[in-house]
Amino acid sequence: MAKKITVQMIADAAGYSKYVVSKTLNNKPGVKESTRDKILFVAEQLGYFNNDQQKKNEHMTDAGFVLVIMPDQRYQNIESVYWGKIFDGIMSTLEKMNYGSVVISGKDYLIDKVKGESLLGVITVGHIDTDMLLNLSNLYSVPFVMVDHEDEVIKADRIFMDNYRGMYKLTTHILMLGHEQVCFVGDRAFSPSFKERWMGFREALTVQGCYRSEEECLFNLNYSRDMEWQFRECLEEYERECGKFTAFVCANDEIATKVSKVLLEKGYDIPSDVSVAGFDNIDFKVKNIPPITTVQVIQEAIGQRAVNELIWRLDNYQAPNERIQISGDIIVKKSTAKARK
Repeated sequence: MAKKITVQMIADAAGYSKYVVSKTLNNKPGVKESTRDKILFVAEQLGYFNNDQQKKNEHMTDAGFVLVIMPDQRYQNIESVYWGKIFDGIMSTLEKMNYGSVVISGKDYLIDKVKGESLLGVITVGHIDTDMLLNLSNLYSVPFVMVDHEDEVIKADRIFMDNYRGMYKLTTHILMLGHEQVCFVGDRAFSPSFKERWMGFREALTVQGCYRSEEECLFNLNYSRDMEWQFRECLEEYERECGKFTAFVCANDEIATKVSKVLLEKGYDIPSDVSVAGFDNIDFKVKNIPPITTVQVIQEAIGQRAVNELIWRLDNYQAPNERIQISGDIIVKKSTAKARK
């Protein structure tokens, strides 16, 4: 049985509170005209109005719109410090170009509710299940742009941070500080980005003659579980059997912050005893943890680039699909220093 479109569903898809959506749908004062138009547009695309009501809103369907799909997972959602900024970049660019948008975040039952008559294309952000991608491609014959994900089941342009090169440069910087006992901390299988960052790390060690083996250079932790507990277990086991690392290079700044917390609890000084580096340039501002040396990722620019790619694709539909990588610079902060002799 098909689900009835509710005020909450419209609020989720439009990006406004249930209160504002309710006021709009009931024609109450106190809602900006531009906000009202966006909400009515989304409500119409989801089939909320009956035929008589739809006639009142026909002017809003003349402009094309973009369907934005995001997962609603623990680390990948609109509220995320990282993914939320990419989402903001997408939405602000669409608004600047005067395109409408409908957002579906983890609610796949809304996909077949969206009217496709004026749909320009689909932008997905983060890991989207293959089943959902197949459902989308079967429903809508429009261009797809995928941010930080790729799947061979559909034809799509893909936008990535240049994770490999960014991590290669960061790891080389750590090695140039004299560190030889260096470990990568992350979940290699969590996303294409994490896998590419591990590969960049490994290549930098290989070029400098410091790579020994996966067992000696990688703490492959499960990103969906307690990272601090896992890191503490791996660290203590390694210290018992092999000695101590002088630097940890982490798959992102969140992991680097948790690694730093455990190291401080165990009596290490950062960076005098051990250096810690991350990726993304997100400062989590945890007490006693120094700012993390990292790789700059301008998330809003990634979202903007995704929209620009989609608009370009509309005029170049037959061109080969593209895999675009956006580079980032090393940002040196207080969590790294020269290795002790």
